[in-house]
This record gives sequence, C-alpha cells and structure tokens, in this order.
Amino acid sequence: MRWGQGELLLHITGSQIVGVEGDDREKLAAAFGLTSGGEWFAEARSAVSSGLVTQGEANAVVKQAIAERLHEFFLAADGEATFDSDVQPEAQGLTVSFPHLLIEMILGTGGKALEELFLPSPDLVLRRLPDFARRVGALALTQEGMAVLAKINDHRTAREIADPSPHGRDMALRLLAAAVGAGIAEATPRVAEVTFATPLAIEPAPRQRRRSWWPWLVAALVVIAVLAALLLALPSRGPAAVARGGSWGLAIDGGCQPAELERLYRKQEQDKASLRVVPYGQGSEQCFNLVWGGFATRDAAQAAQSQVPSALVARAFVVHVVNTEQRSP
Repeated sequence: MRWGQGELLLHITGSQIVGVEGDDREKLAAAFGLTSGGEWFAEARSAVSSGLVTQGEANAVVKQAIAERLHEFFLAADGEATFDSDVQPEAQGLTVSFPHLLIEMILGTGGKALEELFLPSPDLVLRRLPDFARRVGALALTQEGMAVLAKINDHRTAREIADPSPHGRDMALRLLAAAVGAGIAEATPRVAEVTFATPLAIEPAPRQRRRSWWPWLVAALVVIAVLAALLLALPSRGPAAVARGGSWGLAIDGGCQPAELERLYRKQEQDKASLRVVPYGQGSEQCFNLVWGGFATRDAAQAAQSQVPSALVARAFVVHVVNTEQRSP
C-alpha cells in the first residue's frame, strides 16, 4: 500500500495478518527500545524474548501501529494498493485478524470517517459475501451486533436495516460499514426492476387424440398402496433428541418489533419441546431470540449447530450460540 510519503507491506494469509513491513512512525522503537527497522512481528518477538515486554503488550503495540497506518492509508486521496500472491511470509507466531481489526477501527474513535468511506450512502443494498455466516460468527459480537448483521439479506438497504433498529441508527450504520470494511458484506446500488414486454400470443398446438388414462391410474394406485404398506411395516422413529435443561442454546430466529415477537411465539408453538423465546437487552433496546435446545456448555451448543432442523431456521438468519440466562452482553 502506498500513499503520500507512506508505504506499508502487509503479509496476509486467509483473513489473518501474519507480517508487516514499512515505516511504523517510531511506534515500535518507543515500546521495544532500539529496533533494526525490520519486519514488525519479528521485532515484537525479539522484544518479548529479551524480556522487554510481555507477549500481550507486544501484540497491543503492533496492532495499534497497524491500525494507525491503515487509517492514514484509507483516508489518503492518493492511496493505491497492489497484490502479490507469490510472496510467502515467514511465520513469526503472532497474527492479527484483519476483520477484527477493521471492526475495532470503525467502531472506535475516529471511525466515523471510515464509516463514510466504506458505506458512502445508506441507500446502498448490502449483500452477503461468501462464507458470511462463519465469518460473522468468528467475530464473537454481542447479541445486539449479531442481530444487526443478521438483517443483511442481499435485498435490504443499510437504511432499511438501521432506521428501525432498537440499538440506534448511528451504531447500526457504523456496524454495517464495519462489515463492508472487513470484507464480510458488500454495498452495491439497488438494481432497477426490469419490465418485460407482453409476450406475443402463441397459436395453440393441434389437439392430439385423447388416450385412455385408466391403465395409468390403476398402476399409480397400486404403487401408492405398496409404498403405504412398506411405510407401515417400518418401525416408527421419533424426532432426534434435543438436549434440554442447560443454559446454552442456539438462536435460530430473532426480532425486536411487536410483530416479530408475535411471529417468534407462533413459531415456538410448532415445537415447544425444543424451542423457547428468550429476551435480551434492557429497556427500549430489548429484543428476543428464538432458541433451539438447551446445553450445559457453550462448546456443546456450538457442536450441535449441524443438528438444527433447517426448516426452523429463519431465512438469512445467522445461527449462533447464546446464553439464555444472560439478559445483556
């Protein structure tokens, strides 16, 4: 990345920053003492090995330095970026999650300018990028944050998501912009609807000689009777057992508005044994999740995600683990 007098080289594997080179504006020297001006993660590892700082302190220094330089690059009018997939970085044992870093930058101090960069208009439609559900889950956001991002469905604009949000329009827009900056979603103009011309009348095909349908009907009835006999002969099986009694569950639907809450209760009636409506948030910001199952631990709930019946999951909703006894994050 190049801008003005600045230059920064990021080594990225997947969504993880595994190496950084460039001018750190003396941030590392101030924290680690005299440095050689080399790769940032290697400098941090050397400082930890020498006992100058702890691993946690080194991580924080490098992360802050990256954030400050990226902030400069994003706001520079002459910034440009190039990519080279042939460069293989040497692992230094330290990584920084690029999506987490962008989320923190946009939600933190000075993030308003970045919000306008990644989401210049609230009338843009937000579309999910590949692997959306897994990448959102990996962010470990609060339930309020998850509720906002779950509204992204390839059709709603940022305005349509943020305006009715009980968590505040400004915060919702900031979070949506962060999702775009982190590469989880993209913001695109709404595509105008296309009106098709009325098709020309088609001449009806000549009527064919009617064939007798009695033999086909008799054959179909015989097949149905055989299948019914086979089904009756099979031992009956109940639905898969659902863990109950634990405080951890899987949110499969949610909402904040009265109409949404009514929908959740109607859905709960379909399977009271495994579904329950659980509130979260406080006061005017209270919302509700429809939770499937009850597990003793978070890990047990996470492992059961594949067992959730797909027919119960709300369209475009990101299934995630929740603690049903926790009313606020």
